[in-house]
Amino acid sequence: MRNIRITTLLVVLTVVVAGCGGMGVGDGASNGDGASGSDGGASDGSSSDGASGSDGGSSADGAAGDGAAATTDEFAVGDADRLLRDAGSFTAEWSFAVTESDGNTSTVTNTYRVNLAENRSYEAFETAGTDGAVAYESFYADDMTYTKYGDDTESFYQVAPQQTTVFDNARNRALYDYDDFEDAQFVGTEQFDGVTVERYEYSDPTVWRNYGAGAFGSDENVTINDFTVVVLVDEDGLARSTEWTVRGVTDTGEPVSAAWSYTLTDVGSTTVADPDWLDDAKAQSQGA
Repeated sequence: MRNIRITTLLVVLTVVVAGCGGMGVGDGASNGDGASGSDGGASDGSSSDGASGSDGGSSADGAAGDGAAATTDEFAVGDADRLLRDAGSFTAEWSFAVTESDGNTSTVTNTYRVNLAENRSYEAFETAGTDGAVAYESFYADDMTYTKYGDDTESFYQVAPQQTTVFDNARNRALYDYDDFEDAQFVGTEQFDGVTVERYEYSDPTVWRNYGAGAFGSDENVTINDFTVVVLVDEDGLARSTEWTVRGVTDTGEPVSAAWSYTLTDVGSTTVADPDWLDDAKAQSQGA
């Protein structure tokens, strides 16, 4: 087990909101920086590498492997960017949840629908927790981005031209580097989103700092007693679902936990329809 001094506030909400501008799905590729990172304030008191944690994955360029299908002999994940570009469309969902020692839970969820052939995308973002809630939707088509803030009772819109960005907006919170989990164990096959996938699991509390070191906002000691990763890989080597959970207890015996997940569904069959608020956004931008 690993005992750490947690001093980092949960900055994921602020970082995500600040970094989610633009929804274009152009052909360029960017270096994904993993999930929104913590400020690196956590330390285990024994490591000298000074690595800071993040609420998602590490930031290596691209997934490991060459796109070959995973086998039951060893854990292998293909090049997700290439596989998704070849598929032409996909839906990505990213979520992060933290339960603090006081029992309060904060959540962040992003859902993206991307169609490369039509050059259209849609995003829905939502947070919930003791500090309130934030929600917005964003739609990109015909070199324009339309964003709705608020809810059905009170909302306003932002419309802006945008000619070229990258489809990595829907990928930049994925886990890009699976090297830490090369010893993941094959545990069987199952169905996910209508396809057969191979399930791999890995558990090692000593590597949790690479992924969740900024998770807990409480300024207290936490003993981490479980860090588990589950990856579902389809026959093409695409990681359809990746999730990790970390659990621990404070010095006073209160449980804390964090969970992160990234899923890919409707690969090759995602459509991006006009949102029902699009006409309102256009009318507001024209001063109607």
